[in-house]
Amino acid sequence: MSVSTILLGYLLGSIPFSYLIPWLIAGVDIRKVGTGNVGSHNVMRQVGRGPGALTGGLDLAKGALPVLIARQLNLPDPVALLAGMAAVLGHNYPLFLGFNGGRGLATSLGVLGALMPLEAAAMGALFGGLYLGLTHNIAFSALVSFLPTVPLAWWRGRPLVLVLSPLVLLLLMGQRQFPEIRRMWAQAGDKKALILSKWIFDREARI
Repeated sequence: MSVSTILLGYLLGSIPFSYLIPWLIAGVDIRKVGTGNVGSHNVMRQVGRGPGALTGGLDLAKGALPVLIARQLNLPDPVALLAGMAAVLGHNYPLFLGFNGGRGLATSLGVLGALMPLEAAAMGALFGGLYLGLTHNIAFSALVSFLPTVPLAWWRGRPLVLVLSPLVLLLLMGQRQFPEIRRMWAQAGDKKALILSKWIFDREARI
């Protein structure tokens, strides 16, 4: 039962909503426009806020669903987390798109929301405030938002596997982005400008 739930998580995560919705609505191959990232942010910028919001909601749901199934089956917390991790890996490396997918933020938010709803709500509020009000940089806002969730979960007496789950999800997202970060660093002439204007503040990415 545990293995099948984890496998289901990967298959659900592999459903490429960020590819399907732009293609069905506008005939756009999201891999060939904007950043080329198969994610809701690129959909929002290239196709529109409505399709982007729909994509983000579905990506979030496919992260939450395997965790909720594991909960319904009374499987232990480590299995629920593994099922959620599998969904994130499915999004990042989807079976149906040649293992070339997105970065996993919305799906990770869904996983965290199903594991720890209150902590996820606090994290989501912080993320929204940072992204919309200050940085307009999804990656940096996610990093700053996920980290405080760890002490918050510990303070609320969550099991250790749940306390550490935001870090695990951050590692999955970071692993997907690391090659791009390394390439940008190698090509940048002004490293300080890259950090400030691209990795922390990114006005061009505003939606």
